Amino acid sequence: MHIPETRSEDLPPMRVNTVTMFLIGIVLWILGLAVVLVLRAMGYGLDGVVQICLTGIGIGVLALAWAVPQHRRAVRREREREAGARSEVEPG
Repeated sequence: MHIPETRSEDLPPMRVNTVTMFLIGIVLWILGLAVVLVLRAMGYGLDGVVQICLTGIGIGVLALAWAVPQHRRAVRREREREAGARSEVEPG
């Protein structure tokens, strides 16, 4: 039995909702920050970890600021494509 080799050029691009992905990432960084702050309040020395969490949140917010307009443009293009396809099918 021969299994054909699949190359990345053969695969269609994967559709990912980047807005949701970045929102989930930001929420996880916020949860991580909460855990770190609780551990620091309990006396554990976690030097620099708060800054790492804040950096993750900051980068996530910047990524979200990029992703929202990109997502809106993609949705608008998809709607225009669907409207164009419908107008071609309907008799005029």
